This record gives sequence, structure tokens and C-alpha cells, in this order.
Amino acid sequence: MKTIKPTLKASKVIVESTIIKERIATVANNLKGKELFTDKIELAKKSLSDLKSLPI
Repeated sequence: MKTIKPTLKASKVIVESTIIKERIATVANNLKGKELFTDKIELAKKSLSDLKSLPI
């Protein structure tokens, strides 16, 4: 049996200029690899370290 995959069409696409694309790329490169929510990460690590096993 052959599966038919529909062709998806983009809707509500925002057209950007090249300047905006460059700005977004520079911001993305600056944020890459950084932990943005260090306080939340530390809280999660602390709460998970107290657990012996996770309920499934």
C-alpha cells in the first residue's frame, strides 16, 4: 500500500530584509551555548538530586 503525503504550504510567512536576517543571526550566535536561566537550572538540579528514582 502506497502512502500519500500531502504537500504543505507555508502560511503567514513574514518576509524579512537581509539586514534583519543578519541581526537575528548575530543575536543567535551570541546566545549560542549560554545558559539563559541559570537560577531555574540550579533549582532543577537541586530538586532532582534529592530524588532516588523517578516515578514512571
